[in-house]
Amino acid sequence: MPAVPAIDTVARRYVAVLAAGALLPLAGCSSTTEDSAGGATGAARDVPTASRAQVAEGGTLRWAVDSVPQTFNTYQPDADATTDRVAGATLPSLFTLDEKARPQANKDYLVSAKVTASKPRQTVVYKLNPKAKWNDGRSLGAKDFVAQWKALNGRHGAYWSARNAGYNRIAKIGKGPGAHQVKVVFGKPYADWQSLFAPLYPKSAMRGPHAFNQGSRKKLPVSAGPFKLSRVSKASRSVSLVRDPAWWGERAKLDRIRLKAVPRAKRAAALEGHKLDLAEVDGGVAQLVSAANASSKNGDQADKQLPQRGAPSAPGEAGHAARGGEGGE
Repeated sequence: MPAVPAIDTVARRYVAVLAAGALLPLAGCSSTTEDSAGGATGAARDVPTASRAQVAEGGTLRWAVDSVPQTFNTYQPDADATTDRVAGATLPSLFTLDEKARPQANKDYLVSAKVTASKPRQTVVYKLNPKAKWNDGRSLGAKDFVAQWKALNGRHGAYWSARNAGYNRIAKIGKGPGAHQVKVVFGKPYADWQSLFAPLYPKSAMRGPHAFNQGSRKKLPVSAGPFKLSRVSKASRSVSLVRDPAWWGERAKLDRIRLKAVPRAKRAAALEGHKLDLAEVDGGVAQLVSAANASSKNGDQADKQLPQRGAPSAPGEAGHAARGGEGGE
């Protein structure tokens, strides 16, 4: 399939894969994630984008990652950037970030969310999209919010949770005044409330320490996104996501996303050899891959060869390179 261009802006820390029809978070839980490894600290790192209409129907996006995740629970200490990418394609995030890093309601899941009271206690009412359902057929609802809050509020040491910021300020959660509404009441004000429940897991994955600790480490039995987890292969060091027929939103154009663990030093050669479609590489390599891709479309040889594996580019530069060609397993 044709290359699927993407844009990575450090301020947003998201990649919008237009062909996938999903926002895939890049932010990891440690300081050595794929975002930080590139070396850029403030400038945008861009590659060309394409409108959805320009993206071909079907095919597989082969995307380089640093590792096969140890867990698919983003709230556990050993979650990594690949955990976040899988969650971004398979689980609800109630808000996304616009080009200025401002949170916007994700209409696939959320009709609206408002602070309805600040005194005596901050109260937020979420109105969920009535079409939003887990792929087991159950609607998203207050019970999912309650289960996640109890798992992440830090009051029970049996949960293997890595963070509780915000959740530890919630006093209670229940159904809102109207249909498909959830009311969250904070014991202490929390300005960054829009960052909570992102991602949101089903109650079955959060209800009790055993479910939280073990239920989503190796699989995602229930999800609610344009893709679902299909296969994890330790042998090929890859994770496969397939289009989920239960998805109610705009249909993803890709049939499959294959996240493949590829060392950074080998990514340039893999892109040149049409073994990858998308990878984070040094800025100089990204420019050469783009130039080679443009030349190949015209039937010409690229004027420059890709550098040797591991060859450095200009200090501090990093980007994503997208390569044309037929995707596949």
